[in-house]
Amino acid sequence: MTKRTTPIIVGNWKTTPATLDVAVKFIKQLDKKCTTSKIKLPKKAYYLAVPDIFIPTLSEISSGYIGSQNVSGISLGQETGSTIPSMLLSGGATFTLVGHSEVRARGETIDERAHKMALSLQSKLPTILCVGEHTRDKEGKYLAKLEEDVKQSLSLVKRNLFENLIIAYEPVWAIGGDTPATTHECFEVVIALRRALASIAGIDYAKRVNILYGGTVAKDNAKLFITDGGVDGLLIGRASQEITTFANIITSCHSS
Repeated sequence: MTKRTTPIIVGNWKTTPATLDVAVKFIKQLDKKCTTSKIKLPKKAYYLAVPDIFIPTLSEISSGYIGSQNVSGISLGQETGSTIPSMLLSGGATFTLVGHSEVRARGETIDERAHKMALSLQSKLPTILCVGEHTRDKEGKYLAKLEEDVKQSLSLVKRNLFENLIIAYEPVWAIGGDTPATTHECFEVVIALRRALASIAGIDYAKRVNILYGGTVAKDNAKLFITDGGVDGLLIGRASQEITTFANIITSCHSS
């Protein structure tokens, strides 16, 4: 199987690093590794979802795309402690994650997620919707649940806004574990996700949406998910928090 697009490699820093100074040093060293790589990389070779407070500074110095790990689903107004899409855009963010498994675990509801997706995409902020099952059943019922998750999460989104939509498949049982999903298991889910997208917006729109894989990704298996797993890129957690590891994954996925 060949790559459909230039690989989209997204890192998620979560609550790291501890200070802005460390974050700046990380970006400078990562960019140096990318520019000196023997593999020819695109001008913007990576995406990094970072703590919101780091976005304005890192977006100015990074050669990649800097984004947020979450966004609120509320409109401009009297809400304390929330960040809306226009604020992220004006602060330098070029994308955001929505529905990450750790955010869901803290109590995010499907209604909240649907409003986040709608407002974010209406603001023309590229948005990565994360979906993934906690466990698998032999009957394949989890596939139907994933499809329903996508449909409900995008229930308020008009299909003409799909151009800024990306979906990340993150099987929760594989995150941080010793065994990732196999490329075959990944490919099955990609088919299900595109089926869900087609039911919402039609096959033409469904084909345009990039799908990523996230769940225990390392240099040795990263490219396989793109070549054999049917995805267009990767969503990487802990491996993106280590400079050399992240750089190696980036170059590996862009190698011919």
